[in-house]
Amino acid sequence: MLAVSSDLAFVGEAFAWARDRALAWVCTGAGNLPSYWAGYPSRPLFYSRDVCHQAAGAHLLGLDAENFAMFRHFARSATPARKWFPIWAFHFDGRIAALDYHDDEHFVREIPAVFDLAYRALEQYDWTGDRRWIDDPDLAAYYRHSVDDFVAAHDADGDGIPEAGGTADIFLGTATYNEREAPLLIAGDGLATQYAVLRKLGLHDRADRIQATYQDWWNGDHFARGMTKDGLDFDWGLESHTLVPLFGLSGTGERNELFLDYLEKQLESQPPLNIESFSYWPEFLFRHGRDEAAWRWTKHLIDSRDDYPEISFTVVEHLVAGLLGLRPDAPNAALSITSHLPAEIGELIVDNLPVGGWDLRIHQIGKHTTEVTVHSGPGPLTVTVGPDSETHSAAPGSTARVVQPKDHA
Repeated sequence: MLAVSSDLAFVGEAFAWARDRALAWVCTGAGNLPSYWAGYPSRPLFYSRDVCHQAAGAHLLGLDAENFAMFRHFARSATPARKWFPIWAFHFDGRIAALDYHDDEHFVREIPAVFDLAYRALEQYDWTGDRRWIDDPDLAAYYRHSVDDFVAAHDADGDGIPEAGGTADIFLGTATYNEREAPLLIAGDGLATQYAVLRKLGLHDRADRIQATYQDWWNGDHFARGMTKDGLDFDWGLESHTLVPLFGLSGTGERNELFLDYLEKQLESQPPLNIESFSYWPEFLFRHGRDEAAWRWTKHLIDSRDDYPEISFTVVEHLVAGLLGLRPDAPNAALSITSHLPAEIGELIVDNLPVGGWDLRIHQIGKHTTEVTVHSGPGPLTVTVGPDSETHSAAPGSTARVVQPKDHA
């Protein structure tokens, strides 16, 4: 079982809480699909948005069967009659949740979920190397439908970007995960998830066009959260802003850094009312090297001890993949590690880390020393470490030790 320890006792204690709480949400068996709770604790259901964001933590905890069953169930639900939108929520036995579904013309649907499901499913292939994530007929069809048929069915102006109706009715569909911004026709998180899955599928020309469109949403300080019938909307948008750097749509460089500055200010001055919206913040901050801020918000999630299932699952992810900057590529027997340890954490040890068929131990000291031990695996694993991208091959039963220059610390 995955284990985490650190010279900062708080880390080990937080991981133990998050691991145990997340595993307590597993609902597999007794007539249920392999599944885990993903949504409000008061609703015995799994929701698409929540499953997408819980999947990485679930993999780290060994819940690959649950991930596969739930993602495939969503994929199967995206039909021509529903204009290729997946169902929003299911009971653990696979029944559609009537709370969020009236009929095929009137059910909760949010554009980012369509692409998020495809991207996160493909990300599970990176973690596991399990060919089912690529070869399963339902998932393979869903990937194609999400970027082709879904877009065609909802792209009134032919620019390759699907639009929502611009109403305040989530049963008629919204452009964003933030339901308080329902009047948007196009939202940043919808664009970001579409961009990410296009890149994941190797459709780079189409992804580049999405990114070029988004660059026109700049006002000199930050990007718009979306577009209404009256034009660009530059108000603070929560997911419609924070998911943009998470999925890489804002790119890199000076404009992206200014945008991140804006986001950090807004996170302080206008935090969300719902705890699950906080769970994205460490992910995008770690990805862009804002390590102290990422750690601050990770601690916020930990200290909340909130019972919303997404919190425990994402805390597991943040304490492992976030702090270590893990980028798995199991199909190609490779793993990238870039330390994001904040000043408060001198060292972090993650043991029994599952990447494909490999069982790993990673001992990270600050931002300068990385040790990777391969307990077992199908063969050598290529490990790339740090900002200098030093590459080493670690065979089963061996340890690779990489020391980066101290100026990276």
